[in-house]
This record gives sequence, structure tokens and C-alpha cells, in this order.
Amino acid sequence: MILEAYLNSFAQACKKVGGWYALDLFAGAGGNWSEIRGVERPSSPIIALEAGRKKAHPLATKLVAAENADRLFEALQARTTSYADRVTLFKEDANEAITRMLVELPRNAPAFAFLDPEGSELDWETVRAIADYQRDSSRTKIEQLILFPTDTGFMRLAPERPEYVTRIFGNEDWRAIYARRVSNEITADEARSEYVQLYGLGLRTLGYKTVLDRQITKHNGQPMYFLMFATDHGAGERIMDHCFDQVRVRVREELGQSQLFPVREAPRRSRLNEG
Repeated sequence: MILEAYLNSFAQACKKVGGWYALDLFAGAGGNWSEIRGVERPSSPIIALEAGRKKAHPLATKLVAAENADRLFEALQARTTSYADRVTLFKEDANEAITRMLVELPRNAPAFAFLDPEGSELDWETVRAIADYQRDSSRTKIEQLILFPTDTGFMRLAPERPEYVTRIFGNEDWRAIYARRVSNEITADEARSEYVQLYGLGLRTLGYKTVLDRQITKHNGQPMYFLMFATDHGAGERIMDHCFDQVRVRVREELGQSQLFPVREAPRRSRLNEG
């Protein structure tokens, strides 16, 4: 719902230039089953291909997506066949395919990348490659919306697979935070905040002017992950804040729940600014 809300606004913002491009690095099958509604819902690749259609905004000129699992890739192929030449699919690990995926995008066209690993699959060098691709030929770099898997990924990997955590951050600075957590110098929530700050600093080091974070939790308040948003566009922060507000309202209306994505603080409060 968050992705759909933002991409519809992104498509509208691209009206003057006539089109835009989308990257989806962990595309999945193109659809999910909603147990709450009892229906199939489109997932990120279809959301990107349909963004803008309802309000006659420019559609994505091309979606470039990767999925490495056999069954998921077959389902993705089936769901995107009708979009013909608007889709280029890679049945590969996105970290290995990223250079060839980026070649499918013009260096001066608006572009958006969605990176939602389930755990430790996203390498920092892939994030860097996306940031670098349009650096010298466009006023703005490719926008990135990244699922940063704190509680669903690397925090559980650190004791036994530290090399995976280093791949996520691109350095070993995370080890100092982990050591302080293990020694009970900081709480789990404080460690969570420091990991988010460290990752956000990395995105800023890549040259992004605005970096936002939003925590996503279960209905019972249990932390799951963060969404990290990196953009050079001045309106990006305002639009993303609006999308989070819009989604919370839609959740209440459609599901009858008080919150599906609880945020304990005001929407603009960011863990990147703590400390």
C-alpha cells in the first residue's frame, strides 16, 4: 500500500518528462494472497506497472525486475506477459545482475528502485551501484526505497553469520553497536535506532540529499523492519510523509483495525535524527 501510494505520486510528478523507469530487485511472484480479505493482491512488480493508470498519469516506460527462485520467476513471467515490452526480467541474483539491469535504464530518465530483501540478500555494493548509475548525467540519482530488515533479518544473523551483516552495511562499523548491545550497555530499541542511523549515514555518504526512515511493526506493536527512502528530489520527503499518512487512514477504513503500521511518534519523526 505504501509503494502503491508513492508510485502513483511519482508517476504524476513525471508528467512533464513523459515517462519513468522502475527497478525491482527482489520481485517475487507478482502477487500475494491476502488472508484478511480472502483475495489475491498485486505485489511490487504489478504495482509498478499499473502506477498512474487510474488517473491517466504516465505509466512506467519499463520495469526491470529480478527474481532468482524458479517457481516465483515462472509465476512472475505469467503475470507480466500482458505488459509485453514494458518488462525486462532477470532470473538471477539481483546483486550479480545489477549492472546489466541498470543498462536497461536511460541515464537521464526519472527512475525508482524498490529493494525489499527478506533477510540478508541485499549487498551494499548493489545499493551503491544504483546510486552511482545516473550520478554524472542527471540532476537526481535513482530514488531508492529499501526494506531494512532489522528484526526480520540481520539482528538475528549477527552472532553466527557476521559476514552477512557486513555485506548489508558495506563495512564493519555495525560491530561496535552489536558489542554494546551484547554487553547490555544499550537496549534492543536503542541498538535498532543506531543500526538505522548507520545505514542512513551510508545512504547520505552516497550523496542522497534526503534520507527518511519509517518503522513497520505488526498489529501488536512488535518491530519487523524499517523502510529507508533515499532521494535527491525536493518533494520526496513531503510525498513520502503523505503516503504514510494516507496508508494509515486506508488501513483503518478497509480493515477496521486501529493500526496495521503503528508509528508511535509523529510521521516526520525519524530515527536518523536521534542521538
